[in-house]
Amino acid sequence: MRVLITGGKGNLGGRLAALLLARGDNVTLLDIHSHSKEDLPGLSACPTIIGDISNQSDVDHVFRKGGFDSVFHLAAILSAEAEGDVGHAWNVNMEGTRNVLEAAVRFRVKRVIFTSTVASFGAGVPDTVKVDAPQWPQSFYGVSKVAGERLGIYFSHRYGLDFRCVRLPAVMAPHGAGGGASAYCSQLYVDSVQNESYEFYISPTTGTAVIYIDDAVRALVGLHDAEESQLQRRVYQVHGVSPCAEEMAAAVLEQLPDVKFIYNPDPVRDEIVQSWPFRLDDTDAANDWGWRAELDLTAMTARMLAALRVECS
Repeated sequence: MRVLITGGKGNLGGRLAALLLARGDNVTLLDIHSHSKEDLPGLSACPTIIGDISNQSDVDHVFRKGGFDSVFHLAAILSAEAEGDVGHAWNVNMEGTRNVLEAAVRFRVKRVIFTSTVASFGAGVPDTVKVDAPQWPQSFYGVSKVAGERLGIYFSHRYGLDFRCVRLPAVMAPHGAGGGASAYCSQLYVDSVQNESYEFYISPTTGTAVIYIDDAVRALVGLHDAEESQLQRRVYQVHGVSPCAEEMAAAVLEQLPDVKFIYNPDPVRDEIVQSWPFRLDDTDAANDWGWRAELDLTAMTARMLAALRVECS
């Protein structure tokens, strides 16, 4: 299978590419950056095209030469950066997604997998949010992801594109993305290992749905590989765990008892995280394509700290 991953040099894109390469897929990465955050097996030999998805000619050039069977569209400007430059986020998240979908139709790509987010919801939702709950996000990043979901469904209805979307919780990873309001989910572990301290920009009791990156990648591949006859919908959501900040700190302290945690909430980022659901109902994903998270908070913490210790040794 010939696969394109937009945002392929990012944290999630790199892990996804490594898994697809290991099972024998032919993978091409498209990214505006030339370097990955993490040195993963096989990625050095993986073809990489430097391009801007907000530029239609860049996108068409990649699709025209690629002959791709599937596209994982991961490229996006995350929440904190998007709030600082809405114009740039509009071009990448909105125009870029339209460019990718249009190219997929023009160049006969069979399937597009799109990543959406817990941030597509807003304040006032129940603790456990159903997949069809109203989406009224409080960040531009969330707004752009809702638009991407709807645009993909339009392309499915209008052109027959096999569009599939998975809403992810905040993703925890050793090299977590730093541009989102959920960056604390990864950075607290990095600082705990490197500095033996971390200053939260959210309140102790603020928390949201969280998933470890290995589970997130499994969700993307699981949805991609599912037979179309199994799927009852175009958009699914998956869930991992739902810790607040002080629970995440406590999990670290069980293994690193000397770490010092400070809480200095930033009103903007704290409000954004508080607006997100605490749990995403993933019943449909479990029923339709067998989704199940493998890692709880204790296992996530152990895996994070083990990976970071190796890097720091």
